[in-house]
Amino acid sequence: MPGNLSSRKPPPQIHYTPRHYFYQEKIMLKITINDNQAIQKLTSIANQLEKPRQLYGLLGETLKKIHDARFKAEIDPKGNRWQALSPRTKALKMKRGKSTKILRQDGYLSDRTAYNYDNDHVEFGSDAKYARLHQFGGNAGRGRKVKIPARPWLGINESDGQKLLKKSTALLQRQIDKNLK
Repeated sequence: MPGNLSSRKPPPQIHYTPRHYFYQEKIMLKITINDNQAIQKLTSIANQLEKPRQLYGLLGETLKKIHDARFKAEIDPKGNRWQALSPRTKALKMKRGKSTKILRQDGYLSDRTAYNYDNDHVEFGSDAKYARLHQFGGNAGRGRKVKIPARPWLGINESDGQKLLKKSTALLQRQIDKNLK
């Protein structure tokens, strides 16, 4: 019976899976930067790093302050106190009206610390002829009969090294900031 709906077969099921096709479009974003100013500033920073004269000057001044404090505290770079003056030396200094501080008869050694610097390095020390004698100890006086104990005054310790590094970093950061303004 063609008119009877119950005898009809249902239509076949069609499965459809949609597919999306993406076409990749090439998008080009172009930014033009006038980098002349940036190049000038970076070149200036690079020149300061290539010729670090200012940095070495700062390090020399910092070394001078470190050693001035060391003379006042009468300690070696490791923080150990210098050997005390002998009673005879102390009495002689008092008789002459000189300072009874260690390595401070007239202040010549402590006042004569100096530094030289250029674009390649910094040198620090003293031109006092007895600076080496006090640093390493030895014999002095007429006939070299007086034994002078070593009282190391020249050198840096880890804390001093950190101070020098901190000063260097701060200077370089100021130079970078100045050039990037």
